[in-house]
Amino acid sequence: MNKPVNVHGTGLVLGELGVLLRGPSGAGKSVLSMALLDRWEGRGQPAFLVADDRVDIADEGSRLVMLAPPQLAGLIELRGRGIVSRPHREWAQLHLVVDLVPELTRMVEEEDLQTEMFGHTLPRAPVPQASVVGLGHQILLVAEAAAQAVQQASP
Repeated sequence: MNKPVNVHGTGLVLGELGVLLRGPSGAGKSVLSMALLDRWEGRGQPAFLVADDRVDIADEGSRLVMLAPPQLAGLIELRGRGIVSRPHREWAQLHLVVDLVPELTRMVEEEDLQTEMFGHTLPRAPVPQASVVGLGHQILLVAEAAAQAVQQASP
């Protein structure tokens, strides 16, 4: 395993998928993350935080792994309330990248549905920031991308 690289984002485990949400500060990563955790948990599926705001990514050769920096494990910022805790995992394989983007693209091009990280090609979901679409729309976009990522990962 190579030395982990710290990236700006929020790492989650949603069902069987490790998901990394990326986007600028104030784009709504933490609120969307908490809503996704609630949705998966509410459906009886595993839902865990890896880390909020900063996530270590390690290249293990055949896969990428998200690791929680010890000082951030299980903690997430809820603006208007402060730092709150959520059930967490110390690490998770990375399967899907969600990028919070500044605009809504009606019909996304196929090449925009994948991204490269450290030499690995991963499924990508471009999701408009909170200032562009509502939280419900964001959740639906992530849920659809997660369902497709699970299908792609199945033999």
